[in-house]
Amino acid sequence: MSDLGQLLKKARLDQSISLDQLEEMTKIRKRYLEAIEDGDYKILPGSFYVRAFIKSYSEAVGLDPNEVLGLYGNAIPAPVAETVAEPIRRRKRDSRSTEKLSKWASNILMLSFILLILGILYYFIGNSYSGDQGKQIDPNDKITEKRSDQQSAAGTNAPGIKTDTVNPQQNGQAVTPPPKTPVVTLARTENNIDYYTVTNADTLNVQLTIGGDECWLKIDRIVPATADRKAERQEIEQKLYKKGDTRDWTTDAGFFIRVGFPPAAQIVVNGTAIQLGSGKSVKQVQIDLQKST
Repeated sequence: MSDLGQLLKKARLDQSISLDQLEEMTKIRKRYLEAIEDGDYKILPGSFYVRAFIKSYSEAVGLDPNEVLGLYGNAIPAPVAETVAEPIRRRKRDSRSTEKLSKWASNILMLSFILLILGILYYFIGNSYSGDQGKQIDPNDKITEKRSDQQSAAGTNAPGIKTDTVNPQQNGQAVTPPPKTPVVTLARTENNIDYYTVTNADTLNVQLTIGGDECWLKIDRIVPATADRKAERQEIEQKLYKKGDTRDWTTDAGFFIRVGFPPAAQIVVNGTAIQLGSGKSVKQVQIDLQKST
């Protein structure tokens, strides 16, 4: 037993304080109190706690802790400062890793957003240019509307409309060939579409008259197939016509017509009326021109 331990134990016994009571007073475990009295400081949890425990012990038994530590300070092991360098390094490493992950996440989110915007733009731009049925008519195509009666009377003809010519003189007299009579024939009905053929004509003329209620109509020109492209439709006009409206179109190819309310419309093709029926559902008609050879 050390001198310090003997001093503390004697003071405790003089105060008639047991180790159990002292443990309750100082909140220091009994085995640590016994170690202090025996001078066996290795049992204590660390050199840092030795002075604190001796100070609490001294105060509990009525001794001046500063005086006790001053007399026996050399016998008490000096406290060793604990290093905290490694935890600091770990914290720095952890913070750096967190910053890197945050930067990566931000970059990925930004890239995903940009790709999403590009995908949406590509989708809408592709749809706006796809499909042939929505094409507007090429002004260079041979599609014309008949001019007014005054222009016809003045001897002017719309582009793309052929006129009959007088044969060379025979026996000194000009001979005019008999006029051609176009023949309009219903060829077949397939998939709710009536297919008509027009023969004995060089051009195709469609006249529209709205005799009943208003009627929606859409008319497309059929562009013949060539070596470079397939046959396709080009929109000429679509609108809601009112009662009394009239319209006519001329082309050297064919037409595809959709009539929203058939009973209200009358369609005449090269002088022949087309039967649209009395049904209220949409009527579809395709008219093909078979030019005479």
